[in-house]
Amino acid sequence: MCSDPVLSVRDLRIQIGRQAVVDGLSFDVMSGERICLLGASGSGKSFTANAVLGLLPPAATVQGSIRLHGREIIATPAARRINETRVAMVFQDSLSALNPLASIGSQLCEPFIRHHGLSRKKATAAAVALLEAMKLHDPERLVKRTPAELSGGQRQRVCIALAMACKTSLMVADEPTTALDVVTQAQVLRALREHTDAARTALLFITHDLHAAAQLCQRAVIIERGEMIESGPLDALITAPKHRFTRELVAAAHSVQPSLARPAEALPEYTPHDLLQSA
Repeated sequence: MCSDPVLSVRDLRIQIGRQAVVDGLSFDVMSGERICLLGASGSGKSFTANAVLGLLPPAATVQGSIRLHGREIIATPAARRINETRVAMVFQDSLSALNPLASIGSQLCEPFIRHHGLSRKKATAAAVALLEAMKLHDPERLVKRTPAELSGGQRQRVCIALAMACKTSLMVADEPTTALDVVTQAQVLRALREHTDAARTALLFITHDLHAAAQLCQRAVIIERGEMIESGPLDALITAPKHRFTRELVAAAHSVQPSLARPAEALPEYTPHDLLQSA
C-alpha cells in the first residue's frame, strides 16, 4: 500500500447557518483501501462526502483541510477541479443522479469516450458489457431506455457502473445499497470490491448499514453528531467496540443478523473491472 494517502481529511468543520454538522473530523484513505464512514442518519456522513466532492450547499461554511494526492481541494467546487482531483460519485438517489432526458447508453458511453479514448461504437459495446457484468437483464435494450423506465435497483447499478467507468483514484459511495434487495445488494457490493481491488481505487463508503460495511470495507470511521468517536479495522470494531454508540450499533446489527463476519466468498462472482481493463 502506498505510504501517502489518496485522501487526507484534517480537522474538517462544516456549519450550516449556526448549526455545526461536522466538527473536527480527521481521517485518511490509502490507495486501494475501502473505508466506511459509519453513523446514524443526521450524523454528518453525507455532508462529509459532499465536502470531499466539492458539492456543499452555498449556505455551508467549511474549515480545515481536504487533500487529494496532496492537493488542497477544500475550497474548490467540483466544477473547477482539475482532472487529478476528480472524484467518482455514487449517489443515494439514483433517479436524480441520472439525466432524465438522455438514454442510459449515452450517459454511460461518455466516460468511456472521454477517459478511455474509445470510439462511440466501442464505448457502446463496453457499456453493454459492463451492465451485463452488473447482472442487469438484457443490457442491449436497457442502454436505449431512459432512467424513468428502470427500477430503483436497476438505476443504482447503472450509477455504480457509471462511477466505475470514470478513471479516478477515489470513489465516494453515499448509501448506494439502501434501496436494493438483499441479492442485488450483494451483487453491488461484490462489484465495488472487485473494481477497487483490481484498479487500486480508494473507496469512501458512506453508510448506516453495518452489514453492508462488513462485507465491503477494511476500516471504519464511526461518527456521531459530526464527531469521530471511534476508528480502526472494521473486524476489531465489531468484535471489541469501545464507544457506547459503537456497542449499540453492533448489538442492533447482531439482533437482525447474528453473524457479521465478512462473507466475501459467499457473494456472487463477477468482475466488471476486467471489462474496464479490456476497454
